[in-house]
Amino acid sequence: MYIKRNKAFTLVELIVTLSVLAVIATIAVPSFQEYQAKQEANSIFHKIAAINRYARSQSAILRQNIVICPTLNLSNCQANQWSHAWLVFVDQNRNRQVDAGETVLQIDQLKLKYGQLDWSGALSIPSVSYQAQTNLPIGSNGSFYYCSLKSAKHYKIVLSKMGHLRKEDLTSCS
Repeated sequence: MYIKRNKAFTLVELIVTLSVLAVIATIAVPSFQEYQAKQEANSIFHKIAAINRYARSQSAILRQNIVICPTLNLSNCQANQWSHAWLVFVDQNRNRQVDAGETVLQIDQLKLKYGQLDWSGALSIPSVSYQAQTNLPIGSNGSFYYCSLKSAKHYKIVLSKMGHLRKEDLTSCS
């Protein structure tokens, strides 16, 4: 005699499996977000260093003032938008704003998810400018502040008068 058997999960097996998956997800999701927050915090220094090297090299190659400024709309400089995106452009009239006829060299979208990035410059100007004559950030020395929202990783990234960057750990962001 031939007996046909269906292979399937019972309701109890399904409930147990879903319960185990729910427990694993509850543990894994916060750990994964913490990992992503640490990765973002570690990569921000390298992104800032790269964009500053690029701006400095372009000021030397083009013999023009090059400005790095924050933006939200990807076309104009907008103060306090460092966490969203950066513009790098040739500033021919030295007003630190993108004007008609000035070339935008690069747009970098950061879209930080786990932290905030701010700039505090020596002259309270919300941008960094590399001068055509010296290729140095004259009047633009200051610090970037990265404050993590998910972890205790907070950084101060100092831009010196000579254009060098260094990273310092902060115990808190205020």
